[in-house]
Amino acid sequence: MGQAPGLPAAQRARVPWTTVAVALLGAAALVSAVLLIAYAEPWLESPGQVAVVIAVAALQLALAGIVAKGAPSDVTAPLLASIALVLVLTNCVRTDALGLFEGAWMLLYLPLALVLLVVPAGRPASAAWRAVASVLCGVVGAFVVGNAVRSTVAPESDELTVVGFVLLALFFVLLVACTVAPFARYRRAGELERIRLRWVLVAGLSLPLTLLLCWASYLAFGTPDLVGAGLLVMFIAIPTGATIALTRPQLFDVDRAAVSTVTALALIAAALLGLSIASAAAGTGMDEWPAVVAATVSASTALAGVIAFPFARRGFDRLLYPERARSVALLRRLSSRVDAGLEQPEDVQRALRESLRDPGLIVAYRRFADRALVGLDGKRVTADATATTVRSRGEEIGAIVPSAARAKRPAAAIARATAPLLDAVRLRSELTVAAAEVEASRERMLRAGYEERRRLERDLHDGAQQRLVALGMQLRVLQRGAGADDPIAASLDEAVAQLGTAVAELRQLAHGVRPSALDDGLAAALSELERLSPQTIELDVRAGELPDAVATTAYFVVNEAVANALRHAEASSIRVVVRHENDELLVRVSDDGRGGAAVRTAGGLTGLSDRVSALGGRLSLHSSAETGTTVEASLPCGS
Repeated sequence: MGQAPGLPAAQRARVPWTTVAVALLGAAALVSAVLLIAYAEPWLESPGQVAVVIAVAALQLALAGIVAKGAPSDVTAPLLASIALVLVLTNCVRTDALGLFEGAWMLLYLPLALVLLVVPAGRPASAAWRAVASVLCGVVGAFVVGNAVRSTVAPESDELTVVGFVLLALFFVLLVACTVAPFARYRRAGELERIRLRWVLVAGLSLPLTLLLCWASYLAFGTPDLVGAGLLVMFIAIPTGATIALTRPQLFDVDRAAVSTVTALALIAAALLGLSIASAAAGTGMDEWPAVVAATVSASTALAGVIAFPFARRGFDRLLYPERARSVALLRRLSSRVDAGLEQPEDVQRALRESLRDPGLIVAYRRFADRALVGLDGKRVTADATATTVRSRGEEIGAIVPSAARAKRPAAAIARATAPLLDAVRLRSELTVAAAEVEASRERMLRAGYEERRRLERDLHDGAQQRLVALGMQLRVLQRGAGADDPIAASLDEAVAQLGTAVAELRQLAHGVRPSALDDGLAAALSELERLSPQTIELDVRAGELPDAVATTAYFVVNEAVANALRHAEASSIRVVVRHENDELLVRVSDDGRGGAAVRTAGGLTGLSDRVSALGGRLSLHSSAETGTTVEASLPCGS
């Protein structure tokens, strides 16, 4: 049939051949399952065995469908579907009438072996491994055909028997080679392919588990009955591991699962070795031991394994994944040094970059206000699929974001070790921002106060003071018009005197709000201050044009320090130095008085300290009976 007319090319795209193959194999497996339920020998002896076979076959078909959807061109999907077909087919044949199917058991292992050869690239790693796959298929085919010929045509043929043993030995050698294939591929793989291969390697641990179960079965019961459980695990683990490797390799921390599995297998092997030595020493197998002794020894061995597990796991973790162990150890040392005040929590990013060998790695935290993810430099950060979330007390506080060149997500153990340091960075950053906002608010309020004082001083000078002066002049004119003996003249004279006193008080008030002399610059204002005691005060002022808030604050610093020296310190010499250097105004007032000055809870010096701090400056005080008192202020005045 031709393609449907009128459809665009995108809609006429072919269905991937792997999907078609999975569908055909699934249909064949379904038919075989029906035959298994209806006619197979296991149904007569063990219905549970049939249920297990069908359940495992259904799992293989489900995994094949997932792979076909996630990796539509990968050959792994048909291989997984073929496992389902082989499982039900091999169980459909009666054991007392194998005949042509006597060697079909090899078919159970062929798809699994091929999966180990092709995952995750969808093909063998090299020409040599392609040869291994071809030879393996040829050996299985020859073994099945040879056994069929020997069973039906030449049952007494010694030559076919020898050939069968040779093929069997070669088959086991090739199976071992397929088991080694992921390790060989891992050495030359890139980072993403290594992450995928880790799933295959973890799933491949089901093979040593099967061998350990066989060992335990012989030790405890004298028969290999537990091998069936190991094979069942293997038929589930390897296809599942291959599926995750191809579709969701970042599902969770596979390294952690690998370490736990290796640790468990090592402890089981150690326990079996100990029990084997005990059996050899006793001269009997455990199945011949008294029940109480066997139960006691088994329970003691299991308890020892549980106790040893966390210690052994840490050892295997350092052995198999030194990068993670190195990072966790480095972060713990950094935490200790931060607690001792020797380093800063912000060093966590540097430490992770060194331990993970990723110069582009970013440690980011969640801001409290808007929950935005920002780096230590305050810039927004985007977390991709390789980022690892960092949590503290159940709350997401940030993330570890690898560079674009890295495909592996940092381990959860590293995130847990990072959490206390990142939490400290987050709190410190937020406190710094809050303190900066408070300082900015104080500066804005101070500048607004200065502007308001300047306006008030101007209004007093140009408004009320001028009106009072004009009123005094009018009264003087009226006074001259009256006679000398006129009582009104005396009253007018008294009113003029009171107005003069009011003007003087108003001028003092305006000067206290903001010295009008500052209109001519800081040097002019301080020169007027020098006239208070010219023999005592020495001025050295070198300051150009300054912002009004800076000039006003500097004037009040000098005024307060000089007033304290004259009133309280009984100073005979006061030196005032003002310098404008590098966008900073430096003010220094020193005297030779009796000292004893201090910044107290309330007082003039405390007010000065607040004024200076509000502008982002610093005020320091040094006072003693031997050296007198020195007040120093540093005020930023850059544009």
